[in-house]
Amino acid sequence: MLPIILAVVESSVLLATLCCCYNRLVCLSCFAVLAAGLVASFDALRGSTWHLTSLTYDSAAITGHSSMRAAIYTLNGYNVGWETAEVPVPHHSDLSMLIRVKAVSVNPSNFKHPMIPAAWPFLRHLRQWPVGYDVSGVVLSVGKSSACDVKVGDDVWGMSIGVAGEYAVLPCHWTVPVPGRLTYGEAAGLGVAGLTSMQAYERNPIQPGQQVLVVGASGGCGQFGVSLAGAMGANVTGICGSRNTDFVKQLYSSVTVVDYKSQVDMDSLISIGQRFDMIYDTVSSNAPEDPNYEPVLRPTLKAHGTYVAIGPCPDFMDQLRAGADMFTRIFNVRVQRKGYDWFLLSPSKPLILRLNRFFESALNKVAIDSVHDLTQPGSIELALERQKSRRAVGKVILTFGDIPSRRAD
Repeated sequence: MLPIILAVVESSVLLATLCCCYNRLVCLSCFAVLAAGLVASFDALRGSTWHLTSLTYDSAAITGHSSMRAAIYTLNGYNVGWETAEVPVPHHSDLSMLIRVKAVSVNPSNFKHPMIPAAWPFLRHLRQWPVGYDVSGVVLSVGKSSACDVKVGDDVWGMSIGVAGEYAVLPCHWTVPVPGRLTYGEAAGLGVAGLTSMQAYERNPIQPGQQVLVVGASGGCGQFGVSLAGAMGANVTGICGSRNTDFVKQLYSSVTVVDYKSQVDMDSLISIGQRFDMIYDTVSSNAPEDPNYEPVLRPTLKAHGTYVAIGPCPDFMDQLRAGADMFTRIFNVRVQRKGYDWFLLSPSKPLILRLNRFFESALNKVAIDSVHDLTQPGSIELALERQKSRRAVGKVILTFGDIPSRRAD
């Protein structure tokens, strides 16, 4: 509910800003109000910079530190980069908790997303903005809200904004215990990639025996696309490079793997005609370095099948229709073009808990591509470049020193 309220407030302020810009002074005032609203929204999610005695818990008293190491966004002109720096330890409220970070997962949106605060006018001058949304760690302090159903000392994973620091604040409604025997690194990898795949299959339910094609099967979202579809009883085909064939087969033993670099393999796939009930495309986007697979693969989709895309839309009109669809779906009305679904992740505690259940079994794991220790020079740059390379097989993980074993291990 909090993210929805914040989105409505920010949209209202933005509309007022656009309407009132009839002279320079009023326009600047409106933008200042908008910037303040955005800062407040980020603070509500990632923890407050200011310690307000009646509203926040004093993290300096809890941790014994007023500052921490963090991976932050930097700017060279308008080009976004990354480095490590000392930033204040955030304070939390009764709606959130403070954790000692054990692992952070990197996502393509960490460098693709146009809404990176470090690049925004006004906001980029206000503070240093840490990287990351997905994190795991140990609870140090927890609020009194009924949503805060964990206790100090628990191993948890969750989502917030700017979590790539030695400490992070997580909203209680986006944080749950680490499932099964997953390591901290594996738990950190569940966030955006796992929840996006889970939501894709819940928005477009698949039935046992149906045919699902996963594009980018060895990537962060792709690995969940394969393993979740397999767990749901689907017949899964994955597209990846030949060097990652064995990796994808480890995700789901019955998967059929297609090498996207092999013209023979791709021609054979397309020649089968309308076979798939769903195509889950984790690769295509409007980025110049990314292909658009839909024109190539659409002929393999059944007449009543769905092409699900999660990257920035190659077609701007699809993005506009998807934006409208976020509101019309409330009334069970879909405005996207037939057989196509593009969406933004809408995390919720019920969705997170449903994903958790898939990983209670020791048989289900989260694949990790590489681990980067932020105490080492240049590690954040290497991690993000690895993510940008499109060669990551599984999740790219950040740590502060070695990842310790969980007590359950």
